[in-house]
Amino acid sequence: MIQACKEYYDGNTNEMKFIDEFENNYRSEDAIVWYWKRSFLYKLINKALRTHDIDLLYMFRFFIDDLTENLQREHEKLLSSKDKMLNVYRGVKFRTEEFDNLKENCTKLIFTNGYFPTSMSKEFELNTSLIRTTTIDVVSVLFHIQCHIEQIHENVLFANINQLSEQQDHQLVLFDCNTCFQIESIEKHAALYIIKMNLSNQGQQITKDYIELIQNETEETNLLIHFGRLFFDLGEYDKSQKYFQRLLKNSNDKDRAWIEFSIGQVYHVEGELNQAREYYDRAYEHMIKNKPTRMKGAAQVLQQIGSILYHQNKYDEALDFNLRALTIRQICHPSGDVDTVAILDKIGDVFLQQKKYDQTVDYYQRALKIREELHASNDVNTATSLDKIGSILQKQE
Repeated sequence: MIQACKEYYDGNTNEMKFIDEFENNYRSEDAIVWYWKRSFLYKLINKALRTHDIDLLYMFRFFIDDLTENLQREHEKLLSSKDKMLNVYRGVKFRTEEFDNLKENCTKLIFTNGYFPTSMSKEFELNTSLIRTTTIDVVSVLFHIQCHIEQIHENVLFANINQLSEQQDHQLVLFDCNTCFQIESIEKHAALYIIKMNLSNQGQQITKDYIELIQNETEETNLLIHFGRLFFDLGEYDKSQKYFQRLLKNSNDKDRAWIEFSIGQVYHVEGELNQAREYYDRAYEHMIKNKPTRMKGAAQVLQQIGSILYHQNKYDEALDFNLRALTIRQICHPSGDVDTVAILDKIGDVFLQQKKYDQTVDYYQRALKIREELHASNDVNTATSLDKIGSILQKQE
């Protein structure tokens, strides 16, 4: 990290001074202090978060971990205080088009795309928002944020960092990345718009639900892997692959299987089936050798290999891999789950290609039965299953 920063700021005397000082004096418990110096760390981390720069995020991952732990420590101090409400402010300038988009989100949720600094000093932030600018197409805005400390509790990280800052007269409060706010109102006061917002824990609940879903599906608890999978789920396949390839170089045996599986998934969705199969095979081998064996993960890999073989018209092999995946899923989830439904459907598809219609209907009906138990009877996928079964029955007439 240090060497990369030196290369980036080569020739910049001020930043090189900060980098040298950081290299010689940094301690993990001082992460907030170093971040708020507004030097190379502040600039590069904010850039990485704003642009989703995989290389920068990976390079600063240890410092970001320290920063989160520091915020947690200071947040606990805030919770232990007697304060029930915290009012903070942030003065900004928006381009007119950006502000118009924001107004359309009135009463809706908005998320920050990085760490979000605010101040308990309304006067200071008001002056910031009203600073004159030569840019014509701008709107002055003052965010007024109410934080109900008891309601939010530990769900959202934010802390009074005033004592850790060189600007103690600003009464600084820092919010964690991707903090969620609920817009309550937007009002115009002379040359200024005031946007009142409440701190919300809905964003953190969405994140928590996503992580729990991934953990249930994969038995994987490493948040670094979840981060890369999030890029994949958002359709950012290049970023996901780049991230996992870098992660693979520094992985341990425990994480290697899911990293290889995730790289295989990227190749799979991009149609690079041979490369995908190569990584799936590696992932399966590591999952089987793991102690204890990663049963759910092994089933997922077998299912994906079966999908590749199906698209390569290798139906006998595709059937074999999907049946093996089904056996494991039925051990893990005897009553069935969404993954079991997907495998049953795929086995039905294989039999359909082989013109074995009785077996096709059997597996489609088994999938339908579990689907009806998991979802309402008017679910779109349930209707699709019924349509597929109806089509096969017509062919048998």
